Amino acid sequence: RILNAHPNLGVSFDVKSICKKDSLEITDHDRGLLFDAIFKTFKSSSSSSSSQNPRIVVTHGTDTMIETALALQRELGDSNCASIAFTGATKPERFIDSDASFNVGLAVGATSVCSPGSVVIC
Repeated sequence: RILNAHPNLGVSFDVKSICKKDSLEITDHDRGLLFDAIFKTFKSSSSSSSSQNPRIVVTHGTDTMIETALALQRELGDSNCASIAFTGATKPERFIDSDASFNVGLAVGATSVCSPGSVVIC
């Protein structure tokens, strides 16, 4: 919803929902589903005619975001050809005073300046 609310960003994007859980309830299986989705993105981008490396934003609950980002970095190793940014919010996006919109925008921007192979937290 956040990116759709800003149609003039100048970036195209696909949204893939992996799991919708409180981050304290995320399991290694859920992380595996995320890793599989990222690997599929790598495969589809390598077969496309675009010369750009993938830019991936992962929205994640803040309680275990660091653990998931570190696990992803370990799992990808040297095979990471993307700029990947994890982001979350202190208040859910549906609240008027949420920081979610700003944080997603920051993560999108971070993926445009981080080197391929980066996994960052915004």
